[in-house]
Amino acid sequence: MNGDQTAGDLAQVNEILESILSNMGDAVIVAGRDEKFLIFNPAAQRIFGEGATDTTSTNWPLRHGLYLPDKVTLFPSDQTPLARAIRGEETNRVEMFVRQAQASSGLWTRVNGRPLRAANGEVIGGVIVCRDITEAKEEEFFRAGQSRVLELIAEDAPLSEILTNLVLLMEGQAEGLRCSVLLLSRDGIHVEHGAAPNIPDVYVKAVDGAPIGPHAGSCGTAMYTRQPVVVTDVLTDPLWADYRDLAKISGLRACWSTPILSSQGEVLGSFAMYRQESRGPRVEETRLTAVATHLARIAIERQRSRAELLALNAELEDRVEKRTRELREKNQQMEEELKMARELQVALLPRDFPTIPVGAPPLESALSFLSFYFPTGDVSGDFFSVFPVGEKAAGVLICDVMGHGVRSALITGIIRGLVEEHAKLAADPGVLLTHINRALTVILQQAGTTMFATCFYVVADVERAELRFANAGHPCALHVRCDGGSVEKLDDEQSRGPVMGVFPSATYATAARSMVRGDRIMLFTDGLYEVEDTTGALFSEDQLRATASRHAALAPAEFFDRVLSDIRKYSQSETFADDVCVVGMQIRRTD
Repeated sequence: MNGDQTAGDLAQVNEILESILSNMGDAVIVAGRDEKFLIFNPAAQRIFGEGATDTTSTNWPLRHGLYLPDKVTLFPSDQTPLARAIRGEETNRVEMFVRQAQASSGLWTRVNGRPLRAANGEVIGGVIVCRDITEAKEEEFFRAGQSRVLELIAEDAPLSEILTNLVLLMEGQAEGLRCSVLLLSRDGIHVEHGAAPNIPDVYVKAVDGAPIGPHAGSCGTAMYTRQPVVVTDVLTDPLWADYRDLAKISGLRACWSTPILSSQGEVLGSFAMYRQESRGPRVEETRLTAVATHLARIAIERQRSRAELLALNAELEDRVEKRTRELREKNQQMEEELKMARELQVALLPRDFPTIPVGAPPLESALSFLSFYFPTGDVSGDFFSVFPVGEKAAGVLICDVMGHGVRSALITGIIRGLVEEHAKLAADPGVLLTHINRALTVILQQAGTTMFATCFYVVADVERAELRFANAGHPCALHVRCDGGSVEKLDDEQSRGPVMGVFPSATYATAARSMVRGDRIMLFTDGLYEVEDTTGALFSEDQLRATASRHAALAPAEFFDRVLSDIRKYSQSETFADDVCVVGMQIRRTD
């Protein structure tokens, strides 16, 4: 290979390299150790605004407008990628903002730097490759701005704050661009100010409250026609006839506006772009408008939905408050009525017991009575009645209606009335219960109510020295004998019958047992012994009989006090879980 051929090859290589550097989209800059530029390709000239200069690294940031990503602080001269490359350092993906005369709005570039080394490894300079990332960076900022607007929407920030951020985001995408959002009022006729941070106040105030229509500027017309309206020169276009002077004062020359439509097609407002020069929208501005109207729609719809929800909540709260007040008044009335019902129910219970024979002085009566009544609610389903049967006998009837409260209390009133209605049958307990059951069942069936009652009825006949009794599904009364305190159930197979109020054809039989002076009869409802101890074990009827037997020798009043005290001690409670009614009858003598 001769020298001429070698020189030709080198020239060709240099020509190829020069072509590559000239046509590259990325900037390539090479500097020697003396910081003088050796290569400064056309792409570098475009990015940095001029070609190679005789400046040193100390002056590079100021001369070429090199800034940190905050766009304000000059890039430290000793930290520029080229200065570091000349020092033998590598740099990767360093972002730098460049502001120069040819690009007043600035450019973003990403730089990689490498040192240049001689064959022996000595650093002889540095090279950097710079890529213009302005478009990608602006898109990144734009997406971040959109995300911020969406965050404000999600946080339920004030609508004015959301729309202002949206307008500022759009204005930041193009030099000299000014934007606004107008809202259509609820009347569907007038506009309301939404956001226009860089539009003169005189214009904003004049437009706020103006009517929409076919010749109402760009925004009012867009809302009226539900179509985009482009006005390239507001000083000549007839749509702006009423706003021409206002536009001139505000320095506005062109305006295009797009209606903001809800997801149901309802007009919510408009988004407008303004220019100080006469022209129409460019492709990028049309894209920005689509984004802006979409975000504005989301914000306005959410705000309106939230306002409607708040209004609905307020209305519901008012209704609830009103209803609560009505219920409170009704409850107070019911409580007063229940209190009166309880007083009446208690008043209807016997206080003065009959003497036997009828009309005898109390101290000479052959029978004496006492009672205890413990309702769990305002009114009770338990009741008892004591009444004379002929001249020398008395009947004691005790009853327990299923459930508690008003319904049960009403049934006790019905049974009480039926007892009085069939009083002439009182001498025979089975006959009396049979007639009461038949009448009660008919009443309940006619009322369409399923209820039942248990009942125990005993007649103490002094003349015959006899106890006659019948049972309608009730706990058996206890017969406390005077002979050593034995306690027996007043129970006989023939005296047992079903509960009352269910089977209209049921009949009840009467059983009889002798009685002697000193005997004691104890009638009670099941609430007396259906109590639990701390382990949940129930107090049984057998335990009740044992308790009665233990205290049988005591006087009547003390006897009942002790029995009740033992039961309370068992449950470790002063109150009963169910209504309790207890009636005692002492046989003082027989004829």
